[in-house]
Amino acid sequence: MTNRAVMQQALECIERCNAHGWILADFEDEVESAINALSEALEQPEQEPTQWRDMVVVSLVREGIDKHKARELADHFAAQRQWVGLTDEEVQFYIKKHSKLVNAGYDKVTDTNLVAKTFDSTGFYKEVSTVLKERNT
Repeated sequence: MTNRAVMQQALECIERCNAHGWILADFEDEVESAINALSEALEQPEQEPTQWRDMVVVSLVREGIDKHKARELADHFAAQRQWVGLTDEEVQFYIKKHSKLVNAGYDKVTDTNLVAKTFDSTGFYKEVSTVLKERNT
């Protein structure tokens, strides 16, 4: 998920919570400030990677890092691979794989066997973690 997508998702979540009155009155100023900051950031055009690199270099130099070292660090971070996650279809596949129906007992009133759906969260976590590690290392 890109930074823009994350910002958009956060903005929509905050706005939904705010619209439903789920934000405490004590935090109205902070919520309004977050909404405004996210909205303004999303209105800005996406920056080219070279602009991002230059911004990182300037920020690091302001923090007292030598400009040559700052350039090396910015290049290092720019060269990092993009995170590769799971598609929605893959997530659904693993959810189904780790879900199963089990016999939950016999109901004397309806004279039927009851079936319940269970989810192996540990198995799901381990398998998804393994797949993500393989894709991103």
